[in-house]
Amino acid sequence: MSPADDPLQRRKTQAIAAVFGIHLVFGAVLVMLHPDLASNQEAMQQAMVSVRSSGVSYLYQIAVLVACFVWLGCDSRQLDIRRPWWLNLGVIFLTSVFVPYYLYKTRPAGQRGAAIMAFLGILFGSFVAMSAGMFLGLAIHGGPPSAGAGI
Repeated sequence: MSPADDPLQRRKTQAIAAVFGIHLVFGAVLVMLHPDLASNQEAMQQAMVSVRSSGVSYLYQIAVLVACFVWLGCDSRQLDIRRPWWLNLGVIFLTSVFVPYYLYKTRPAGQRGAAIMAFLGILFGSFVAMSAGMFLGLAIHGGPPSAGAGI
């Protein structure tokens, strides 16, 4: 069976695509709900405080974790290994530490670096997708509020 025909590999690819999509959509929604993010420094800081406590932020975090665990579940089944409970908790609380740890422990010596670099590439791609979503949100919303708009 070729890698393209492997349903677990296809599901892993879909989970990664979902991560990019989540970041793209969240970036757009974030700027549309909080247009002050694109304005001056003081307004941006106040908007970040409201973003951190918003339901959209929690929904975003849950969606990314679900996509991450879909990928981890498919990868574990593909490699026929069982993840310990503490690793699952680690992924929930410190994803950027425990996913590379998982990749390091589950890959053969010659493939560890490539797997960790791919993970870092996904993190960078997520940043790019969120930035693109923010630009898209600005375009849809009409740009940042101007300083003299209320006068």
